[in-house]
Amino acid sequence: MAASGGEIIFRGKRIDSRPYEGPLWSFLKQKMEAFGTRTALGTSLCIFAPNSVENALLVLATQAAGAIVHAPNPASLPGELTRQLHLSDASLIATVPELLDTVTQATTGTSSVRIIVIGPRDGNLNFLDLLALGSGDVTLPPPAADPAKAIASLLFSSGTTGIPKGVQITQRNIMACIHVLGAHDNELLQETDTVCSFVPFFHVYGQVFMLLVGLAYGCRHVIMSKFEMVPFLNICQRYRVTVLSLVPPVVVGMANFPGLADYDLSSVRVVFSGAAPLGKEVEAQFIKKLNVPCILQGYGMTENMATAFCTFKHTKPASVGRILPNTEIKIVDPETGRSLGVDQTGELYMRGPMTMMGYHKNPEATRQTIDKDGWIHTGDMARIDADGYLYIVDRLKELIKYKGEQVAPAVLEDLLMAHPELSDVCVIGVPDTVAGELPRAYVVRIPGSKVTEQEVKDFVAKQVPSYMQLRGGVEFRENIPKSPSGKILRRLLRDELKQQQKSRL
Repeated sequence: MAASGGEIIFRGKRIDSRPYEGPLWSFLKQKMEAFGTRTALGTSLCIFAPNSVENALLVLATQAAGAIVHAPNPASLPGELTRQLHLSDASLIATVPELLDTVTQATTGTSSVRIIVIGPRDGNLNFLDLLALGSGDVTLPPPAADPAKAIASLLFSSGTTGIPKGVQITQRNIMACIHVLGAHDNELLQETDTVCSFVPFFHVYGQVFMLLVGLAYGCRHVIMSKFEMVPFLNICQRYRVTVLSLVPPVVVGMANFPGLADYDLSSVRVVFSGAAPLGKEVEAQFIKKLNVPCILQGYGMTENMATAFCTFKHTKPASVGRILPNTEIKIVDPETGRSLGVDQTGELYMRGPMTMMGYHKNPEATRQTIDKDGWIHTGDMARIDADGYLYIVDRLKELIKYKGEQVAPAVLEDLLMAHPELSDVCVIGVPDTVAGELPRAYVVRIPGSKVTEQEVKDFVAKQVPSYMQLRGGVEFRENIPKSPSGKILRRLLRDELKQQQKSRL
């Protein structure tokens, strides 16, 4: 901890930053061997597909060529995919036959976007055609003049609120992540490790933390296109997986899986959980069930390369760990803007070499998230103890996390306001032990309407991916609480919900 200009700033240890000042392409060249990237990929390659070896190669090849990886959620509907394609200026989109209809709808009338199919030949450009271009030695382009400004990946995040925005992740961001995660005697990942990559590559946790960082340390990857418990446990047993990189719903599922003892998981040496908070009770249950010393946890956001805190050799229950090297944080009183000290709760600010360059083509959203001094305003309420361990206490942000997926209330609210029998709406997250949070809608009917809860749920379900559905329910109200300026007071609804839950206990 240090005082700077009257501020209280907590800092991670200082380490040599030169390794992440270099170009990403030179790192990728070492990992790719002879996979061809001489073809111009354009400004951006969109990968609209589940995890696969081909998906991983496309990520590596695109970034090595100095182009941008744009990775939307493959559950996106055509309208959202169209919006993201326009935003990213993608010239190519790679997909699988199962998602080709969505891609075709999204690109209708857009002759500038070519389709690459990962699978049987169907008349479109095929992934095998790209492989054929890569025979022989590969001549990679010269390194970017400034790795801090060369965008390597465009991943979408709702930030603290609103419609999903394109997060500009630079080559320097990725190299910094690789470097600082190896500054703890590399307990998290080692060259002899085997990991099972089921976390989607469209998520920063899957693409950067798992794929790129794992390759940097020489890990063997077993890739799953989607998570299913029995196939996952079979993979862990067959391939002697040593590092489990999980998300809380999977931790809960494994802890409660009745046949877990039938699988040999003795090879596992490290368990890591990220993407959403993990409760103390679940953590204790999992540790006992798998007979592991602890679950390592981390905290971060897409805007900061998924992580700013991580637990390594030592941990404390419910803590998300200590500050990573070369990273700074502040705990700020949201009312006064004053920085706070040890064991005081306030909004978490952070900055460092993993901080995004900004939101793509959205300078206003960038200014709202990163202040003039380079601090990311996370929207999370936190405290830090005397030993430097951080605890996420609550959050100011409106974003809902369902099984690690980001659900922006504003998106659902805009959709619900289009319902002809609703006059006002508000969406919040309902705490859930398995999913993390469930989207719940508070709605006001127009006079004379008799629309039902199920009808409202069905209206939404027809227009959104599965993870955005109103699993937390629909409640009809006379009005939605708002401030004098008209801003929805979600906090009042959350407090009301907490009281209802307490009264049931």
